[in-house]
Amino acid sequence: MANPVWTMESANLYCGSGPDDGNASNHLTLTELKLPGLDVQFVDHKAGGSPVAIEIDTQIARLECTFSLIGVTPQVMGMIGGWGTQGKNTFDAYGVIRDQQTGLASQAHANLQGMLSKADPQNWRRGDVMHTAYAIRGIIHYELVIGGAQMYLWDWATNTRIIGGNDLNAATNSLLLTGATGVTS
Repeated sequence: MANPVWTMESANLYCGSGPDDGNASNHLTLTELKLPGLDVQFVDHKAGGSPVAIEIDTQIARLECTFSLIGVTPQVMGMIGGWGTQGKNTFDAYGVIRDQQTGLASQAHANLQGMLSKADPQNWRRGDVMHTAYAIRGIIHYELVIGGAQMYLWDWATNTRIIGGNDLNAATNSLLLTGATGVTS
């Protein structure tokens, strides 16, 4: 059986607070959203007795999320460069994804904790709608759930890294006695 063909058709982003705050919804202004990509970094190893080098994975590159909102949004722009009142800024992105084979809609949800590091108002030009480009960096927590299934969970504080349902840091955390045991948010 073929994998489902899910396409995103609508999205919303809450910056600094969640869906409980009706004043923080950006569903009317969100025009673009790029969730963090996972990019494994490698270094070359040139063994002294081997004529061929190999690559050794060392880490996953830092995470970044970018988005654009139409016009200016003071509530979001005011978050630039700071950590929230509880020591973190929380961002929640929700999407409607649709299975193109069955027509059924489902939810995609990403939860991030990081710092709003860019608020860049773009040029205004008559006849066009001005927008502001944003970036979230310094991400210390990222969870992505698609159609009810957890795809990614990474948490810096607990050293948790779950990808596709597999706790990739379980052995490391056990050996280091960190106390982390596949913590989910």
